[in-house]
Amino acid sequence: MYAIREQEAVTAYLKFLKNKQVTQENLAQRSLFLNTLCQALEDKRLDRNDYARALNIVIRKHPQAVHHYIKLAREFYPFWMHDIKAIAALSQSYDFHETLIEWTPAPTSLKALTSALATELFNDRESAALERYHHHLHGLNEDKAFILTKIKLAKIILLRMRSAPSIDASLYRITVDATLPLFRWKKSKQLFLYVVREFYYFWIVPLPAQQAHVATSDTPQVNTNFPKTSTRSSRPASLYLQA
Repeated sequence: MYAIREQEAVTAYLKFLKNKQVTQENLAQRSLFLNTLCQALEDKRLDRNDYARALNIVIRKHPQAVHHYIKLAREFYPFWMHDIKAIAALSQSYDFHETLIEWTPAPTSLKALTSALATELFNDRESAALERYHHHLHGLNEDKAFILTKIKLAKIILLRMRSAPSIDASLYRITVDATLPLFRWKKSKQLFLYVVREFYYFWIVPLPAQQAHVATSDTPQVNTNFPKTSTRSSRPASLYLQA
């Protein structure tokens, strides 16, 4: 059994979920994850970095559930930290979906993805998003090599989302969670996340009306309900696209 600190956090989180009408079956599934996470958290400082290290230990043992576990960890974090304001904010915006999204990008490697960029063709919608993003970066007077790296990362996001059932914020986040572990270096991860935040707003916008008729017939419907987040980040000095 884990420490009293973790027990109290789990009790508060599960009570919160019950008040949100989460089913008993789903509570039981979450409890299994929390038991594993809290064992890794025992004797750790109340610190974001220690929390992330504990979560990584759990994820390495269950790579098939990476997105689901990250989602639960995000929810549980303010309870573990005893952050009352964050819990109150979560309560106001909380939306529980009984049917979890089961889609996830196919397993691959960063080497395979970067190799595919040389020959892969992008459809009209994908190309339009890339062009808008490139125009945005050019307007910021970014270094040409840096722009090229960012565009490559945006293309990787598009490749990973090819099999997604719809164009939706939750699927974009699933893609990010499944792709981030492919990057080995910390600066690579930082830059990828920076591009994720930047590129989202160009990716989610539908094709202009005059181009819509030439989009591929299987282009899914767009769901633009995505919470706005800041795109500010300290820009890494370089990117290491290594598997």
